[in-house]
Amino acid sequence: MLSPNTILRERYRIIHQLGHGGMGAVYQAMDENLSCVVAVKETFATTDEQRRAFRREAELLANLSHPTLPRVMDHFTHGEGQFLVMQFVPGHDLAELLELREQPFAVAKVIEWADQLLDALEELHSSDPPIVHRDIKPANLKVTPKGKVLLLDFGLAKGVAGQMSTADVDSHGKSIYGYTPNYAPLEQIRGRGTDPRSDLYSLAATMWTLLTGEVPPDALSRVAEKEEGNPDPLRAAHEISPQVPTHLSNLLQQAMSLNRNQRPATAAEMRNALREVRQAEIEHTTLPLQRLNALTSTSLPPAPPPERTRKAPEPAAQSSPSSPHVPTMRVDSPPPVPTWEREGTASTANSFAGEAESRGRSWKPAALIVTGGLVLAIVIGLVAWRPWAGKEQSGSNGAAKTNQQAGSSATNNPAGMAYVPGGEFMMGRDDGDEYERPAHKVTVKRFFIDINEVTRQQYQDFVNQTGHAAPANWKSKAFPAGTGQQPVTDVTWDDANAYAKWASKRLPTEEEWEFAARGTDGRRYPWGNDWKTGNANADDASKSLMDAGSSKGASAYGATDMVGNAWEWTATKLVAYPGGQLSKQTTGDVRVIRGGSYTESKDEATTTYRRGYPARGNYDYAKTGFRCVKDVN
Repeated sequence: MLSPNTILRERYRIIHQLGHGGMGAVYQAMDENLSCVVAVKETFATTDEQRRAFRREAELLANLSHPTLPRVMDHFTHGEGQFLVMQFVPGHDLAELLELREQPFAVAKVIEWADQLLDALEELHSSDPPIVHRDIKPANLKVTPKGKVLLLDFGLAKGVAGQMSTADVDSHGKSIYGYTPNYAPLEQIRGRGTDPRSDLYSLAATMWTLLTGEVPPDALSRVAEKEEGNPDPLRAAHEISPQVPTHLSNLLQQAMSLNRNQRPATAAEMRNALREVRQAEIEHTTLPLQRLNALTSTSLPPAPPPERTRKAPEPAAQSSPSSPHVPTMRVDSPPPVPTWEREGTASTANSFAGEAESRGRSWKPAALIVTGGLVLAIVIGLVAWRPWAGKEQSGSNGAAKTNQQAGSSATNNPAGMAYVPGGEFMMGRDDGDEYERPAHKVTVKRFFIDINEVTRQQYQDFVNQTGHAAPANWKSKAFPAGTGQQPVTDVTWDDANAYAKWASKRLPTEEEWEFAARGTDGRRYPWGNDWKTGNANADDASKSLMDAGSSKGASAYGATDMVGNAWEWTATKLVAYPGGQLSKQTTGDVRVIRGGSYTESKDEATTTYRRGYPARGNYDYAKTGFRCVKDVN
């Protein structure tokens, strides 16, 4: 293993290790010649065959150019080691993101990623002989800040040495370094050779996981069950997750056939089938033609939530034969948004004539069949009803008003939560300590965040309903009298994560936390760049916790106490920022805490100050609490 600050080839300075496995390790490093961060992959190859395979991987990737494939910049030997220098991609892989989300990804997003990957596989498989990846899985996929999926270099995330190979369609050669059972096709597990259809199995199994949140049964287990006369244990994706269209579910079942001859023949064929699935969903939910002389409205109720079973639109009401000139009054509701397309904001309708966006889809005007005398009554009734307008935002210290001024398009915020629109911002500070350096560009998606830190009373409700252990600083099973509105503290990361699950929320990523605290204008404090006494419970403002939300310095989005009062857990593991380094290497599950507590100075109670804390164990968590976030579906 290489130590931090090791220099390779008088050019690549090792920052820290990203991961390792039985056949290699991967490091984050600084290219001193080009002043950029790179990934350096080291092989632990012990045989000539393994060394040749590693070199072949470098040569193959260096001659490929596709936005979904990593860039190879160098290959060399140093001492007894063999190294590959590649593009560095920050952030979590899709397996880690799925675990953090604790819910499947949106169908539209998975289809988008699959389309990008199939385009890359078309190029790989069209080589002569075909290039077969043989290890497509969620852990080998990362998403760039611009939303593009990247197929890692076949083990990069876990540090396993190269697995790319060339293989003729009729090849019976075995993979040098194995496979991942739950995503590998039967022919690969049995050593009967792989071909392009093997990658299609792995891609379909990956999509199945991203859409259901579960791991598919391995191919050998499926064969064993079928040989015993039992049903295939691979369930259809739409049976597990109702948001998955049946057409898409059927395509995945076909691509995951145990017999490779029953799968799509090529990546292009599967890509076309995927596009047909998407088109079928569009046609299934097409709006009816607009009727002549109809009163139109662009402000409509939101579509049903993704988990609700889709219902076909009801047929139009017919005019009564006895009243041919007075058609039955009816309001046409929009058909459900296709489940693969639901990933936007809630309705922006604040008035009858506003421009509607319902869960990411802009609706064209729909007809209201009315007669002249009934128009006014219907308009008044709809404006008064407005079920889509949602409840008024709640919060303290003007949080709701602040949130609206920040441009929130979510009129139905969950109770006690503020809307954060997401966007691009510079995370960290170049003039901060080593934990905060260097500043780097990050993009986050929109989300809701708790206006206040989770209070003792809220946590008490969780303890009462679940039987979860009370914090250690509660002498009994209840919090000290008179402190119910103070932030709950003395909770481990596991405690905070358990509460978030119970509340149908999640812990924020470090990026989300910082964006919610400082916004796009890079504030040092939630309210601006200058410290203001009384805006936060820090810098000797008090000697103890204060009630959540009692300080005046809310963020631009309405969140209070983002600095001071209590430290706050995030979902993110502590690592150095891209291009930075930590002098003290961390071991075990160390998570980032943010915001400082009432004991921190104004130089530490900032929007960029960060520290790491063990997620669990016998540590002093007396000043550490948390707040939750929720995705905008």
